[in-house]
Amino acid sequence: MRYLLYLGCVIPTKQYAYEVSLREVFPKFGVQLEEFNERCCGFPLKSINKKAWLYMGARVLARASELGLPILAPCNGCHVSLWETKHQMEEDPYLKSEILSYLKSEGLYKFDDVDIKHPVEVLHDIIGLEKIKEKVVRPLQGLKIASHPGCHLMRPTDIPRPEDNANPDKIDRILRALGAESYDYPDKGGCCGATMLPFSPDNAIKVGAQKILTMINAGFNAATTSCPYCMEMLDNKQDAAKTITGNMEVSLPVFYLTQLVGLAIGIEPSKLLINLNMSPVDEILAEVGVV
Repeated sequence: MRYLLYLGCVIPTKQYAYEVSLREVFPKFGVQLEEFNERCCGFPLKSINKKAWLYMGARVLARASELGLPILAPCNGCHVSLWETKHQMEEDPYLKSEILSYLKSEGLYKFDDVDIKHPVEVLHDIIGLEKIKEKVVRPLQGLKIASHPGCHLMRPTDIPRPEDNANPDKIDRILRALGAESYDYPDKGGCCGATMLPFSPDNAIKVGAQKILTMINAGFNAATTSCPYCMEMLDNKQDAAKTITGNMEVSLPVFYLTQLVGLAIGIEPSKLLINLNMSPVDEILAEVGVV
């Protein structure tokens, strides 16, 4: 299996652990990640300039089409933006023709033949739970881990999404394959608050804090996500959440899903950059037996 690793903007500039854990874990399952040095998918421009957004997304897809490989897009925002680009072009042939005229000026001629996958899809649907179980040498037994899919892994529902909006359970199934316990909880599909951060940071952090408290109240002793925006809100912002809410109970170990897969298949925490996680992950590492 070969994929173009499309990191987008946030992962290589702010969330290095996601990239490193992907590069450590996926080759262990026979997944070859090819370098793909394209940057912005246009997502930040979506509400500002529709054509600029679609052109940037289409350009990423056109470059992938040239190389003849599917894209692996770990960022939920990039993944949804690229799929929405394809959908918008299908719905509006005139707009598609206009975007193609821009691409042709750069020597790019097609973009709609490229498949776009998310790590959750590759792990659950392509590698499969049985192969994951076969690789586990350090089961995550005794851990109750909440899955946080994030908005864009499930929505909008009129384009292909990795998780089902009504019953997002792929991450749960992967966690159970690793030996952990994972189950539904209130507001599982709720927002982490990241989209509010640029214009209402305090309220955004309160949304993330409430999500963490909901997980704690549901009996979980850790959480996981596969979105860099969600990771920033749930992992990086816990100290800010305590200050803003005045609630010192906003404290829960949070990991990338790829970090947990890596731990379970025997990769050392340092190679997964778990030291960059800002939530209290050491207590979970101790339970797994790696510190």
